[in-house]
Amino acid sequence: MQTPATVEGIERALSLDILRGRYAAGSRLPTVRELAATHEVNPATIQRVVARLETRGLIVARQGSGLCVQDPLVAGDVGLLPLWLVALEERPAEARRLLEGVLELRRLIAVRLIVRHRRALSARQDELSAAALGLLDAAALDVAARAAADIAFARKLVEICGEPVALAVFNTLARAVEESPALASAMFASPAENVRAMRAVLSALAQRREGLARVVDTELAAQDARTVTRFARALARRRP
Repeated sequence: MQTPATVEGIERALSLDILRGRYAAGSRLPTVRELAATHEVNPATIQRVVARLETRGLIVARQGSGLCVQDPLVAGDVGLLPLWLVALEERPAEARRLLEGVLELRRLIAVRLIVRHRRALSARQDELSAAALGLLDAAALDVAARAAADIAFARKLVEICGEPVALAVFNTLARAVEESPALASAMFASPAENVRAMRAVLSALAQRREGLARVVDTELAAQDARTVTRFARALARRRP
């Protein structure tokens, strides 16, 4: 028996179609009735999907004009990044560039936070070290458990800094990891590498502000480069 379509499932499918360019910017989606028939749901369910796609900035519903597709580059926001990475996995070079940009944004924020809140982080270094060791404890488990441990460390660090905007960015990356098994595997293939980078950052907290920024950027950049390489290789292996 086929599982009934859900609002979330239909929204995800249409979002991916738009982000992959199957519905180009300026084109129109099928009508509400046509979408309802395709997904075997009632029009009210599709209306809820339409409202969510509008909130994402992917479409605009205009009276008399139908469901007009927006350009994600113009109307989208960081909330689209997790699905965008998944959508571009069919085009590895573009997926790689997007991931590099996402990781660079995270790295810039992390460096700024750690330098700005060096004293607060130093005062709670034991908590952070314990969170880092949680990743080693999860090393023998599956990728999802490793990801959860790594994200717990990042969240602990950002929470100590008390920066809600930064936490929103880190939560976006956490959702990307949940959406893309290829990304999760690339990021957490070697827990020992992740922990080594975390420990290097924590030990650098004793340095002067200038030295701290350099160490944090160097360590995270190296880790990000390994992630991007693994991600690109995984996508390349999928291609026929």
